[in-house]
Amino acid sequence: MDSEGRKVVVCDNGTGFVKCGFAGSNFPEHIFPALVGRPIIRSTTKVGNIEIKVILFVETTTLHNVENI
Repeated sequence: MDSEGRKVVVCDNGTGFVKCGFAGSNFPEHIFPALVGRPIIRSTTKVGNIEIKVILFVETTTLHNVENI
């Protein structure tokens, strides 16, 4: 609690999950995936009779290490 007796909310925006709760608690009240939304279908390609869809979950990204691919 702060000096006026109000509870302080804490949100941890992690890579995989967002965790929210109150300051001073041992564990977060709520945990949910950090990836929210629907995939964006960028393009389709046909290989024979099979349609291949390229799906992206982010608009842009940065590659830091080629070995992680």
